[in-house]
Amino acid sequence: MSEPASGDIQLKFCHRCLLRLRTEAGGIDLPRRIRETLAAHGLRERTRLGPTGCLGYCPVGLVSVMVRREEALDDTHVTLIDPERDGEDLVEHLRRAVPL
Repeated sequence: MSEPASGDIQLKFCHRCLLRLRTEAGGIDLPRRIRETLAAHGLRERTRLGPTGCLGYCPVGLVSVMVRREEALDDTHVTLIDPERDGEDLVEHLRRAVPL
């Protein structure tokens, strides 16, 4: 397993949120779709995706995502994304909130 490069971003998806989504919204298939969106925007190499336990937000119809930069662990935060946008809103958030 390789070491994360400086500036890598970890994205942790609330597994509970994924399981609670409507079937049409994609559910546990969402991380794969988000990987494809990140790749299309040139962000795939800098991001690591994985599941996590409940983040305590429990939004209906949305997914909680913890965003953490390897170089700035004190800048960890949670954002909510719309599963039907396949990660486009997450890309917008990363461009605004995380220096790329």
